[in-house]
Amino acid sequence: MKRVSATMMSGLLFGVVMLVAVAGRADAQGAGTPYPLRVSQQPQRWALAWYVAGKKGWWEKVGLQATMATFASGAPQVAAGAAGSWDVGAAGSIPSVLGGSRYNLLTIAIADEEAAINTIMATKDKADEYSKNHALLKGRTIPVPFNSTGHWGAKICMEKKFGLAPSDYTFVNLSPSEINAAISSGRYDVTEAWAPNTYQLEATIGARVICNGKDVGLPITSNLFANPQFAKEHPDIVAKFLAVYLRAIAWERAHPKEAERYLGEFYKSNGVNIPEKYLAQEMHDRPAFTLQEQLKMLKGSESGTSEVAKWMDQVAEFMKSVGTLTKVPEAKDYVTDKFLLMVANNPTLKKFAEDSSD
Repeated sequence: MKRVSATMMSGLLFGVVMLVAVAGRADAQGAGTPYPLRVSQQPQRWALAWYVAGKKGWWEKVGLQATMATFASGAPQVAAGAAGSWDVGAAGSIPSVLGGSRYNLLTIAIADEEAAINTIMATKDKADEYSKNHALLKGRTIPVPFNSTGHWGAKICMEKKFGLAPSDYTFVNLSPSEINAAISSGRYDVTEAWAPNTYQLEATIGARVICNGKDVGLPITSNLFANPQFAKEHPDIVAKFLAVYLRAIAWERAHPKEAERYLGEFYKSNGVNIPEKYLAQEMHDRPAFTLQEQLKMLKGSESGTSEVAKWMDQVAEFMKSVGTLTKVPEAKDYVTDKFLLMVANNPTLKKFAEDSSD
């Protein structure tokens, strides 16, 4: 008799948990009652879309009742998804690939582009020194959330911009909140950070960005995803979720000043306080994409040749290089444009998704 591997057992348990959870909610839902969709998020710019949707009543217009579960970073978020705690959500590229490889988590769209906001920062007194003389970074200990997109960006910055090998420095695993506290207290003078933490560090201690993902040409994104069992059982709900997100993006483009105001409200509601002057920068540096733009980027997903699939392959190669993955998974197995096409091919959902009005 063959032994069942830990990975296979994890997958079987994941499926059972999801089937029980979905069946339980289906039994509790009456005819005409909005579907109780569980959305996972982080206090990030892309989650503004769902905040706006709540303010505008758009969830209800497509028959959904959304509840949010908020996480500090992607690794614990994906772990919670594997336990059946949420149906859909978003996170960075690293968690998306990790979830795709281990739990068949489906990447269904791009949440936003993030190359400019995944950074290495240095304290005010060290930023110029490190920028002018990269050798001074040798021997430094640099906090970074492991298995995050920021981890990837930090490693490539050290390699490509500063010319340093992994043996020249040490990464230490801290969460974003721990990083903020540690560098603010003077424990470290250089760190990985992503927005909106970057704005907080600049405003409070004068820290400055010395490298970002854009400097080194990384295709960094956050991605929308769905738990596989839920997507199989409720593809129509996943398509409606996407339609709500896409409508919010269309609205944001048509109402930039109001979107900035809502962004400030959303961050404050999640305990993130940044000066108002950074809100426009946040929107600019993290562009999000409309239905037609998404379709173009994900075209060719079934064969693994889409633009997004190629980006994910780069992410997976990094994860293999640091030992998180033993092999690069096939992007076509977890990146799909199926649900975007469901929106595009449904006249009612398409009209809703492209509506930029209030």
